[in-house]
Amino acid sequence: MASEIEIIKQAQAGYDAAFEQLYNSYHQAIFSYIYYRVGEQRLAEDLTGDVFVRMVSKIDTYITDERPFIAWLYTIAGNLVRDHVRRQQRITWLPLQEQEEDEKENLVKTVDKKLTQEHMLEALDQLTDDQREVIILRFIEGEPTSTVAEAVGNTVTGVKALQRRALNALKKQLQQRGVYV
Repeated sequence: MASEIEIIKQAQAGYDAAFEQLYNSYHQAIFSYIYYRVGEQRLAEDLTGDVFVRMVSKIDTYITDERPFIAWLYTIAGNLVRDHVRRQQRITWLPLQEQEEDEKENLVKTVDKKLTQEHMLEALDQLTDDQREVIILRFIEGEPTSTVAEAVGNTVTGVKALQRRALNALKKQLQQRGVYV
């Protein structure tokens, strides 16, 4: 039986049987890793397939003496999971991003569709004072970023960074209450 390094070198030379051996050797480990990260079987199956597609297309970049092959596959899997999570967060936050661009929108109106004012107040209560102030001024009061910056004694860039952290913290608080915006 060929060693792992020999199989990898065969795969790098383009032998289909070597790719099949690598798939059979590592499929279950990669699937389990992804499944525990995403918690959904179908999504884990899809992402696992993507890992092996990426493996085939990038096998020539793997250097056998740098790190174990499974570590390389886990890196690919982790990157794909992170990419998926980022895409989901962008989709989840799309209404809020649109709100940032259209300052006439009101965060309370958007969130009110999915939760009571009480949930919102409880979630806001869990933010830091700075985060709460930025959310209230920016989205509830509808102030432009420049005004919020002056009000809190920060730069526009600083407020934007604080706003992003505040929105992420608020999202987490709302999700803990079963509200997904």
